[in-house]
Amino acid sequence: MFNIDKYSLISFAPSIAIVAAMLVITFFGIRFMKREMVKDARKAGER
Repeated sequence: MFNIDKYSLISFAPSIAIVAAMLVITFFGIRFMKREMVKDARKAGER
């Protein structure tokens, strides 16, 4: 059904790598933003 040879993989693999990298960056970015929001909320509560 799906015939994957090395020539089609040459263009397919980088596309999948880019999509995977964007998902990882988004995941870590969301975690980072949540941590920063908690820090800011703590600082705002101290005043």
